[in-house]
Parts: sequence; structure tokens; C-alpha cells
Amino acid sequence: MSKDRTDYLLNVEEVLGPKLLKKLPRFAVNFFKRRIHQDEINDCIMHAEHYCGAGFFGEALKYLDITYKVRGQENLDLSHKYLFACNHPLGGPEALIIGSLFHDIYGEVFKVLTNQLLRHMKPLAEFFIPVNVVSSKQSRDLGLKVADMFQSDSQVLIFPAGLCARKLDGKVTELPWKKTFITQARKYERDIVPLHISGFNSKRFFFLSKLSMFLKLKFNLGMIYLVDELFNKRGQEFVITIGKPIPYTRFDKSKTDLQWAAEIKDTVQELSVGNGCLPNM
Repeated sequence: MSKDRTDYLLNVEEVLGPKLLKKLPRFAVNFFKRRIHQDEINDCIMHAEHYCGAGFFGEALKYLDITYKVRGQENLDLSHKYLFACNHPLGGPEALIIGSLFHDIYGEVFKVLTNQLLRHMKPLAEFFIPVNVVSSKQSRDLGLKVADMFQSDSQVLIFPAGLCARKLDGKVTELPWKKTFITQARKYERDIVPLHISGFNSKRFFFLSKLSMFLKLKFNLGMIYLVDELFNKRGQEFVITIGKPIPYTRFDKSKTDLQWAAEIKDTVQELSVGNGCLPNM
């Protein structure tokens, strides 16, 4: 292996960057290290059998004592290239769980469009295509990477909501799905596989998310605690439900792409029926 194990360790100061480090007092930097669980993540990397590559998805779940069940795997044709569209209830566990599942099914031939924070998870960086979930402006380089991804043999996973589920009017609610995945499915002739994963975040996360909306902040304060949310899922079991593929040819002009996206969102939510998990909060 070309890199040493220590090259894959998480470094919060590197994540924050030199400009921000100059402005932050040391106690704030240490706060971020605790919230991002730098020591625990690096302990996992140092003791993992597979400390980089797709094998690390399973190693991370083992370290966290997180397990999952799969329903509907028989719906997949292993000879097809799909675009998987998944709900986004948690922010971290679903990426690890689905990554572990895809590793079992597809080996290392898959990519995940996800938030920019996960690009700093070096053992898994090659599987994540980071997008800016708080801005509509994306770099030209990202556009090229996305095009290359869809034209490759990789399976592609996307979270069309962009951000984690919120609690609105007392109910955990998936944000409206963006239409881009419909456009991409049609453009690159990929059937869409609806994917649902169980679970929800803590009351603290929902409170901070609501506070961010009330204060009209561009940055969701709850995201600071997303890794905390991941570690709080220790010992839990989740359920992944794989729906039947939907042909890309179905997305015609009878509806707008935004309407099609909303329909697929409803289809994904329906997959939760009968999974034996707790009802929506």
C-alpha cells in the first residue's frame, strides 16, 4: 500500500484550515475536536483491519457496534447501472451503512454524492463526491467529476433532500427533494432505485436545526453535532429497504422534474411500511 496508515488519520485543524485557525481560540479548536470525535475516529483507523477503501465502511460500523438488515435486495439486477435515491434521516450512519451494503454487493464500484464534511474522512474519500449543500453554486471541477461518475460503471447514490431530515410541527420530515437526480437519470439513462433507511436524530439536533431556521442562519448549527449523532447510534440496528427500479423513460413531460422528484420521495417513504422500526416522532 502506497500510503502509511497515519496518512488517513483525521486532523481537525486541517479541516478548519489555516485562516480559521488564526481566528479561533485554542478552546474552540479543542471543542471541535471533541465534537468531531477526532480521537475515536483515529483510534478506529489505527486498529482497523481494512483502514482504507470500501472495507473501512464495515470496520467503522463494527467499531460503532451498528448493525443493519436489508429488505428487497432481490429487486436489483447486478448487471445494471443504477442511480439510488435515498432518504436522509441521519447524516452519517446512512452513508456508512449503504457503503457497507454496496461493498458487499458491488465491491468497490460505487460513488456517493454527499456533503463536503465527509471528504475529510480520508479512508473513504475516494467514494464520496462532495457537494455544497448550502449553496446552489458548484465548481466547474465538480460538474466534470459528476459527469465522469455517471458515465462510469459505478453505481451512484444520491440524497436528493441535500440536508438531513428536520422536525416540523412535531413530526420528523424529509425536506423537499431537489429535481437534479431526475434530470441526471434521464440524461445518463440510469433507472432509479428508491432506497429507504430507518432512524432519526436526537432532540438536540432538531432543536439546533430549528434554531438555525429561526435565526435565518445559512449554516445549520446541528451539523456541528452530526458526528456526535453518529456515535450516539452505538448499538443500534437499522433497516434498509430497496424498492423496485423505476425506468428512466418514465420521467416524461407529463410532469415537471420537481413533481417527479416529489413522487419518488413519496415512494421512498412508503418503503418504510413494515420495517418493524419505531414510528415517526
